[in-house]
Amino acid sequence: PRWQFGAWGLVGLALLVPAGRFGRYALINWPVFVEAAKSLLSGEYGTLTEVIAPIPLPFKKIEGIFGWIYIIYVAGVFFFLARYIILYLRLRLALKRVRKEEKWQNSRYSGETDIQKRIDAVAEKYHLSSCPALSGDGLASAFIFGVFHPVLVLPAKVETDEKIILHELLHRKYKDVFWGLVICLFRCLHWCNPLIWFCADLAGNDLESLCDQRVLERLCGEERRDYGRLLLGMAGGNYAKMP
Repeated sequence: PRWQFGAWGLVGLALLVPAGRFGRYALINWPVFVEAAKSLLSGEYGTLTEVIAPIPLPFKKIEGIFGWIYIIYVAGVFFFLARYIILYLRLRLALKRVRKEEKWQNSRYSGETDIQKRIDAVAEKYHLSSCPALSGDGLASAFIFGVFHPVLVLPAKVETDEKIILHELLHRKYKDVFWGLVICLFRCLHWCNPLIWFCADLAGNDLESLCDQRVLERLCGEERRDYGRLLLGMAGGNYAKMP
């Protein structure tokens, strides 16, 4: 899983390198087809499009049909950026309304008296840094929220397995939320390329697989089997997918 997720960095670099440097278009090299279509639509022959960046730049001159295509592209970028920002703000506001759990009552969960202490114990057991915890209703699974000051959000009224807490603490340690944001940025900048969306989905899955690998490296014996059963239990599509 390490090299499998790391290999996506090559795709990311290809999307960041100016397309005119090592081939006119990232991932798919089709300059003849594109230039021919441009000539037919514009009536301009004998000229080639100068490519200096992997995406259209904001100072591009707006004129003709290609100007309108550019406007549609920019509008799509802002639409998807706004969509992700709105989703983030809605979740942030929802979490603000969630009371920070300081203690779990003995009558609610057998033997559990303090959710924060339980997270601290898991962190200490596996030599990881702990983090603040929130508990909310209506959540399908635990997840890490935030990049600079992350919190571990857990479903309320459900006893979260220690291995799931370990999984999320490892997400926090290796800054996986940041990589999720990078993937979302590529989705926005290349929103009109379905191949990028497909690659983004695969990269997100590989990021989760990498975190699972890190968990398995810290478990042994029957604990590994138990974690495998947990993964199979979440394979039905209910696992939270957070950007």
